[in-house]
Amino acid sequence: QRSVAVKRKPGATEAELIRLRNDYEARARQCHDQAKKLTGDRAAALRGQARAYEGCALDINDLALGREHPCARRG
Repeated sequence: QRSVAVKRKPGATEAELIRLRNDYEARARQCHDQAKKLTGDRAAALRGQARAYEGCALDINDLALGREHPCARRG
């Protein structure tokens, strides 16, 4: 017997988006925590990375809530 694969539409469920958003928020917190332990260029780089993760989390949150796609707002 062969199992029939169910075709899934492209995209993510709300739960998947929320999980991804939470992951990016956690990564941002980790970067902030590590930056507090460092100084100079390395700390600045980690703070920049944290801001990037926070931006991704905000965009993913907008998608999860059904708001306009982030790319459309920037154009």
